[in-house]
Amino acid sequence: MKPSLLDRRKRRATLAAAPLLLAALTACGAAPEQSRVDAKTRKQTPIAVCTMKLAPRNASRGKAMVRTLEPEQWAEVAVPGFNVDKGLNPTDTDCTGHYAFANETLRGGISEKGWPHKLDPDTVDIQAGPDGLRTLWFRVLKFENGDEGGPLILARAVDDRAEIYGIGSFRGPVKSRIQPVRLGDDNLVVAESSVCPNQDDCRKQAHFFLARRGRLIEAATVDVERVQILPSVSERGLYARYQLRTDVSYKPNGIQLLEQVKVSIIHYEDPNRDSDRDLRKVEFSRFLRVERDALFSSNEPLWERVVGQD
Repeated sequence: MKPSLLDRRKRRATLAAAPLLLAALTACGAAPEQSRVDAKTRKQTPIAVCTMKLAPRNASRGKAMVRTLEPEQWAEVAVPGFNVDKGLNPTDTDCTGHYAFANETLRGGISEKGWPHKLDPDTVDIQAGPDGLRTLWFRVLKFENGDEGGPLILARAVDDRAEIYGIGSFRGPVKSRIQPVRLGDDNLVVAESSVCPNQDDCRKQAHFFLARRGRLIEAATVDVERVQILPSVSERGLYARYQLRTDVSYKPNGIQLLEQVKVSIIHYEDPNRDSDRDLRKVEFSRFLRVERDALFSSNEPLWERVVGQD
């Protein structure tokens, strides 16, 4: 028995609608999955390697409450043998089992107060970052060139616990600026320090530390600002001034560096010489990509490729 004209029309309508229905169902199923992945990445938190129980505080409407601790409290978390009354000792080990002061970075440093070293809160630099993260730099040791140094810590205190995610060490000028930075799924500590004997010989560097297996590993060092004067190659008897500026941007998978070098001929007393003028400006962008325990650059620094060529 042949189907009627009405049956054949219904069948064609059903077949035509099937692909549209399948596409709609597929689209509806994909969106929530993507949303869940994004939420998981945004809410990912670092893994603590050392923790200490704190006196409980009332939670704020069910949300995690970030807390502020005193330097002595953080010292108790980082160095299990620390005693507030006695202070720090040169052979103290941190909570990851490493010596707090016996490492290459701090070689040559001395405690002017002697040992044990009574902790002075004014010598502990604490900087806040995203998601309640904190960096702490304990400036316990002093060096002949004026630098100070000591343990460097990435931590956070939330609700009823204090957590440490990485411990290392840093040596630099007293005015060094240290801060925690979120880099995608990674937590980064950035330490900026400047050394400027004079305005024509100045260098500001950024030291990038990655948190790995409870340690803060220096993964890369970048010149943020730099000035140097050298004899000009193209202008005999004159001097060229090289000036670097680097814009640093933090991306989910690494660090974007926009480097710019300006070259100029500095002023010369002889009015017959063509001095005190700009020569050129060079810009270049490179990327520091996170790979395991290091940051790898996509290219050589611009400074090395430009300086001494004019």
